[in-house]
Amino acid sequence: MATSSTCLELRRLAEEASSLASVVRGSLGPQGGQVLLTRPTGEVLLSRDGARVLRALNLDSPTARMMIACLSTHCDLVGDGAKTFIILLSALFQEIERLSKGSNAYFCEALQGRNKYKEKGYMKKQVSQFLSVFQEKILDPLVTQKLGKHFQTVFSASDTEINRSTVKLVLEAYFCGKVSYNRQKFMCQLAYNFFFKATAGKDRNEVLLLVDKYFSELHTTVAGLPVSDSKILDGLVLLRDFAVYCPSDGDKKVLIITEPIHSSVSQLAIEVAISGESQYEASELWITKRTKALMKHLQDNNIGVVLSSIKQHEIVHYCAKNSGICVVECLSRDEISLICRITNISPFQPSLDNICSEITETAIATFCKPLQIGTKRFVHINFARTCALQPCCVVFCGPVHGLNEQHACAFHGGFKMLQHLFATVRLTECCHSKPQSQNLPNAVNNLQECPALQQRFVEMQLDCDSNEANARELKTCEFKMEALSKSEANLLASLQKYPKEEDRASEDTIWKDDQFVYPGLKDKNSSSNVHGQLFNGENCTQSSHAVSIKCEENKKTDIHRHTNFCIKAGSVVPVGGVFEILLNYYLSCYAKQCQSPNISVLCTLIADVLLTVPKALCRTQKRSAFPQLYLEVTTALRNDQQILPNQKYLESVSCKYQLIVSVLHCAATLLRIDLIIGIKTLPQTAEESHSDSDM
Repeated sequence: MATSSTCLELRRLAEEASSLASVVRGSLGPQGGQVLLTRPTGEVLLSRDGARVLRALNLDSPTARMMIACLSTHCDLVGDGAKTFIILLSALFQEIERLSKGSNAYFCEALQGRNKYKEKGYMKKQVSQFLSVFQEKILDPLVTQKLGKHFQTVFSASDTEINRSTVKLVLEAYFCGKVSYNRQKFMCQLAYNFFFKATAGKDRNEVLLLVDKYFSELHTTVAGLPVSDSKILDGLVLLRDFAVYCPSDGDKKVLIITEPIHSSVSQLAIEVAISGESQYEASELWITKRTKALMKHLQDNNIGVVLSSIKQHEIVHYCAKNSGICVVECLSRDEISLICRITNISPFQPSLDNICSEITETAIATFCKPLQIGTKRFVHINFARTCALQPCCVVFCGPVHGLNEQHACAFHGGFKMLQHLFATVRLTECCHSKPQSQNLPNAVNNLQECPALQQRFVEMQLDCDSNEANARELKTCEFKMEALSKSEANLLASLQKYPKEEDRASEDTIWKDDQFVYPGLKDKNSSSNVHGQLFNGENCTQSSHAVSIKCEENKKTDIHRHTNFCIKAGSVVPVGGVFEILLNYYLSCYAKQCQSPNISVLCTLIADVLLTVPKALCRTQKRSAFPQLYLEVTTALRNDQQILPNQKYLESVSCKYQLIVSVLHCAATLLRIDLIIGIKTLPQTAEESHSDSDM
């Protein structure tokens, strides 16, 4: 077996990510163009969808393929953000590479005493460890407690009433980056109409889940027609023609069948002994009579339409024609599953001895008729009473099949984005603390010592050079943290005896009198030797019992319990890199207040990387577009004003949050790779022979 191995360097990751970013950078934003890809087979792909373009690349590098795989996973979840994903990943690797060249004094000191190879491995592992815990320790508290107050919502009066114009702005912003300029408004209106038709009187989140799962069954494409012929139809369009069509008016009973009506003797689960040709002919005659009796039973129960997942026998077609029953067969399993889901009925089983019993598992169709679109014929059916989803189908028309496929892919991604928008995103459990009254015992007044202990614990987790001294210190710190958690209940009981402080001092900076405490944050009220006291062999007092306590100011019922923070459903921000600028601002402030040099440097690095997005979006505008945007956002932020109130388009906060998390996880995974081993030939698998003695 021939193999080859290569050490993975940061320079390689940065170059590969940069090459992928250069493919889609020109199509970023509302002013971006389309990407034309050609293959040796002559196939041509013209698209603005970053995920489709990058997936179409034929890449040899395993790490580049991993980047595309991470990007695809993110897009399958959220439906958007492929171009921003790869641009952020490229900028992140470039900044990490610059950091590895010794431009930062802290990392140079940390890497002293190691040979050249170990220096690079240590650097990569340290950054990877930081990126792995960054979301829980830093990102989630920032998003929930700082950025959260700047979010807007798509809801108008309550959590159930939707502001339709706001939803339309979100959809318009989405399609601006997915389809060509002259089709953006048309596709937005199509998605807008489909969303409100499908969710009329139904549970919104359940509808979005079903649209995502059964999108293939809820749309069809027809080539050779103009895009303007695309439309939304009430009911379902089945991708089949009638096997038997009997025109009739009025409502019809619909029956679903997933097995043959004309069954052979072996399929009836009975034993028959056939000793001659005459007995065989008699059995066939009996089966035919049984089929006719079954079709007569369907007619007696007023069945008007039979939807079958398999092809039925010609005898069934003949009997259905005589009985005035329409037959649609060879439906896919997903089509049958969708119909059963929205009608809440189960398939009929003709193999059972139920010919004389009443058929109850039926649905009512207001119409079931043929549908001609272009050169294609379909079955168009609509149900009177449905649950979970108001059935409707979108028909995509276009001059060529490839364009229809692109529009369908963008449409599907839009509903994934809406599904994420209207879902509450539960984040990790954040730690909160609040300055206490001087009347409280010392065990409560000294809560500021806890962040120092927690910070040191995280720092040692990030340190990959596990020598014996660090291992002992980490074990001691873990023991102290565990002791704090166990005795937390005692502190909570003591907190209930004292009134909480009603008024707080005004904030001179965004970090004064912090609403939340997490690793690396300076406590301006703590004494200068707190850190030394905690880690110079002295016992940690009961004041450190509140490592995971949240003390809300105005809710007495919630003051003593952990709280799961979340991004509320319907949260949106203006487009154009506003989310990245907000996160950059608060992350930079956090880095300035951080006691740990390595965490401060890496937080500053991520904050600088985030600005890559608004810079790229502003590149097609005037030279001062980005500085002007940054100044406008930060000024509104400091003055506690609404961010860009005149901004036309909006985007989902949860999708932006998930994008940052996906990029960080992808980078952390790639940085853990030390060696790439390529297998050039498949191993020879020799047949193993076992003797009786071996067995």
